[in-house]
Amino acid sequence: MTPARPIDTICAIATPLGIGAVGVVRVSGPDALSVVETIFAPRRRGGPSPTLADAPSHTVHHGWMTDPATGEPVDEVLVTLMRAPRSYTCEETVEISGHGGPMVLARILELCLSAGARLAEPGEFTKRAFLNGRLDLTQAEAVMALIHAESETAHRLALRQLRGDVADAVRAIRTSLLELLGQCEASLDFVEQGVAAPPSEHVRLQLDAIRRRLDVLVQSAQAGERLRDGVQTVIIGRPNVGKSSLFNRLLRKERAIVTPFPGTTRDLLQEMLLINNVPIRLIDTAGIRTSPDPIEREGIQRARRSTDEADLVLLVLDGSQPLQQDDWMLLDAINTNNTIIIFNKIDVCAPMDFTAVAGRHQTTSIVPLSASTGAGCEELLAQISRWLTERLGGSVERPMISSSRQEQALTAAMHAITNAQGAAANGMPAECLACDLNDAIRQLGGLLGVDGDFTEELLDNIFSQFCIGK
Repeated sequence: MTPARPIDTICAIATPLGIGAVGVVRVSGPDALSVVETIFAPRRRGGPSPTLADAPSHTVHHGWMTDPATGEPVDEVLVTLMRAPRSYTCEETVEISGHGGPMVLARILELCLSAGARLAEPGEFTKRAFLNGRLDLTQAEAVMALIHAESETAHRLALRQLRGDVADAVRAIRTSLLELLGQCEASLDFVEQGVAAPPSEHVRLQLDAIRRRLDVLVQSAQAGERLRDGVQTVIIGRPNVGKSSLFNRLLRKERAIVTPFPGTTRDLLQEMLLINNVPIRLIDTAGIRTSPDPIEREGIQRARRSTDEADLVLLVLDGSQPLQQDDWMLLDAINTNNTIIIFNKIDVCAPMDFTAVAGRHQTTSIVPLSASTGAGCEELLAQISRWLTERLGGSVERPMISSSRQEQALTAAMHAITNAQGAAANGMPAECLACDLNDAIRQLGGLLGVDGDFTEELLDNIFSQFCIGK
């Protein structure tokens, strides 16, 4: 069942909690102006001040928040008026800018509630912007991504989605499906008038083209997740090869404990850093070896699981001594497409066994360095940068899926298209083809939130992830 448009007035603190120079309380809904007018005393300058009800949209008014029960002033404020539909929610909206102390904002919010507004739910302002047609669901999700962007690249991706890049790509595919569905349904509705079903070759070509466009979007999901949440980069190796030292060197801070004793790192340590404005989720792991210690064994198991899930693996070897059986075991197990081999401790001596490893792994990048002095670390960063460019280069310049919900909807639409292709290839009647096309159209409509292809449960799931006030 499609949710009804809201008819009440909501309010919330729209700025982060804590002490700041300015804080904002946002009020939105049909009674927003009368709620604020009840508690706002405009500053008079030699004559009667216009009421908010008489003021034009997008004007700012100076005055005081006052308690109507006592006449006591609460804060000196600026009140910004935005009339429907020229506001974020497309409703009557008032933003009260006061001093940013928690007590001040709490008192202003309390006055708004006492004047007839109710406290907004998480994400309710953006939810109203969607229900009132200002945003589609992909743009609403982009608002959340924009707030949480931790890199310039993530910011650019969220901004492109907020401007409608993903929605435009999905709408174009959906329009093609609607056109093909219209041709199929015309042959069903006007069979007595001699309207023939579209030729099978025409249907096949259309479906092939639509599937290719869908596939591009589906394939973008993994890159989008990496650019949003960070490229999972795991440092592995046997104990005491310098994994934690490299972890600290790349982060440029002493995050991991470094000792000469094997087994110091027993759990996963994670930190974020930026390389070429791409977020990297760097993970330091327990040294991989056979150990009788149950706690260390659990750390080793976690290290192995993280390696299996990693986008990029940094395999660290001790270049100051001959390689051991555990080193060769790790070298035999690596995926050459996502691993950089590192010979550490070149400040001690030239890397031993370098030639043997290079001969066995000719397609894998190998970097000699010293995590202790930093020598060679710039080359390692350059190799990581090249790896990122090869796999993510240009991603930010095209529409990119940014949530698992969007990916699931596209995958379901792809499945429906596959069924339609099978129906067309097997000469099934137009009714079967129309059923599959309708399924794909419905999935894409749900992704965008159009034509009622969404539910209250879906909206709650999306907007509950927002903070109150957005």
